[in-house]
Amino acid sequence: MPKANEIKHRIGAVEETRKITNAMQLVATARAKKVIPKMEYNRNFMTQVQSVMKDLLLSPHLADHPYLTWKSHQRRTYIVISADKGMAGSYNSAVLNFAWREISAKVHCREDMHLISVGVMGDSFFRARGIVPDHSFGGATQDPSLYNARQLALEIMEYYDHKETDQVFIIFTPYQNGAAGKPTIHRLLPIRISDFTDIEAADTPHEIMYHPAEKWVFNLLVPQFVVGYIFGAMMHSYASEHTARMTAMQSATRNADEMLERLHLDYNLARQAAVTQEIAEISSALFV
Repeated sequence: MPKANEIKHRIGAVEETRKITNAMQLVATARAKKVIPKMEYNRNFMTQVQSVMKDLLLSPHLADHPYLTWKSHQRRTYIVISADKGMAGSYNSAVLNFAWREISAKVHCREDMHLISVGVMGDSFFRARGIVPDHSFGGATQDPSLYNARQLALEIMEYYDHKETDQVFIIFTPYQNGAAGKPTIHRLLPIRISDFTDIEAADTPHEIMYHPAEKWVFNLLVPQFVVGYIFGAMMHSYASEHTARMTAMQSATRNADEMLERLHLDYNLARQAAVTQEIAEISSALFV
């Protein structure tokens, strides 16, 4: 059995670790709660934008629009959102392994793919597998702001407008029912009317006339749609990351409590054994 001093040292180390995990749990909980209202605001904004876009997509004047065009040779752009830090349970491994499977199954030539990594963990993951991202946005997941979303959308729109890519996908972890959901993939471009099945068209009592033209309005709406969707995905990922970290740290704190209970029991047994040994030594010395 270890000596009482050794056990006491271990108790101190576990107690310090417990303080850290408990503090990380509280911080993660506060950060996850802070972003949830912003997610609701963005969802309302996106509903309005998609409603107008659906109304425009029903127009025959947009049939040959570049943002709606499908091509036989599909060069793909992937946006993969992960975290900048670890200690979040299986959050990073789940979304990155999901992204790796999707990319490996659909892309057979590196020249046919652009990869944009959002998060330090994702950048390290792909570099370890021999794929250097075309753009890396480290630190963006810790600040899911509209500025970062616009910077990311600017890169995407330049790829698409300059015909360097034919499809744009975003991979992230949605936040569902107070917990991190399963990683998902969504196509941002090109746009299809089937993408707006669950969106109600703009409810107006009369026909809308777009000035100067429907195509001109659509050209303005699509970038806003892309920015809004990326911003929403970043906030969902942010909430999912901190929820996963909260759960992981809660489990770590609980394990520390259980370990402390065992160590305190071992410490008491060790002290009792030491006292018993001292009494035995004193007793034996008296009768020598």
